Amino acid sequence: MKVKDPVCGMKIEKEEAVERVEYMGKEYFFCSKECAEKFRDDPERYAHQGKPRGHGCCH
Repeated sequence: MKVKDPVCGMKIEKEEAVERVEYMGKEYFFCSKECAEKFRDDPERYAHQGKPRGHGCCH
């Protein structure tokens, strides 16, 4: 099953996520440790948005 990294917007296989973070009862999946760190630093910025705020780690 594909999921979207909420930081960079990259679609990844859920099972292949490098990191997983639970926030407010929901699990988020990340393509890299860098994306997970950015999410942990400011989860509100990424958790409830429709569009990712890409930072260039994957694109």
